Amino acid sequence: MRRLTARIFGSRTGIAVACALALGAFSGTASAVTIDSVGDSFTVEFDGNIDGGDVAGLTASALIEVESIVGNTLVLEITLTNTSTVLWETSRVSSFGFDTNPDVVSASLSSGVYSSVNVGGSFPNGFGSIDLCVINNRNNCTGGRGGGLAIGESDVITLTLNFSQAVSSVELENFGVRYQSLSSSALGFSGASGTGSPTVPNNPIPEPGSAAMFLLGGVVVAGFVRKQVLTARA
Repeated sequence: MRRLTARIFGSRTGIAVACALALGAFSGTASAVTIDSVGDSFTVEFDGNIDGGDVAGLTASALIEVESIVGNTLVLEITLTNTSTVLWETSRVSSFGFDTNPDVVSASLSSGVYSSVNVGGSFPNGFGSIDLCVINNRNNCTGGRGGGLAIGESDVITLTLNFSQAVSSVELENFGVRYQSLSSSALGFSGASGTGSPTVPNNPIPEPGSAAMFLLGGVVVAGFVRKQVLTARA
């Protein structure tokens, strides 16, 4: 299984990206992740934003794994978690969504928490349009009629996406979450709502299966740098 994480580890990023691409693993940019194989997985970690300003301790995460990609259908298993901290007395992740390329034409879900998946819409709070979202009992992405994930809760969502033609790979981007019922006496919020975006760009980072190539890339780059230094001193 190949795994991608939204974390970036300092100066290793450039080497990690090069190694991942050399392995034929995930390709990615600052805003997109391309998936093409069963078992591909990555984690997106979200921050919190209310009325255009970032707020502390309002967080969520989504672990996304490819269950199947056959014909014009992609099936994802998504473990969505509300990871908001004790700065918040209440916080509810009422919706989660992202964009796809090619465009999704229809979708269905299996979830213990969310009852609806909408194709097309937008998140409020300045987030903007989004290709699809999972939500509870609502035919758009802008709000929520109760439900969702309280602090510390998780849900495993099986999401089936259908496209107009057969796909061998799909690009996912513009990940977002919708927060509601936000109350924090420490930060001065009561019953507010907001959104969350990825905390950092979604660049590929090899996990243990790619460790050897990662180390090899590091050796190659280090050798190149050393050669340049010695040449400059000569």
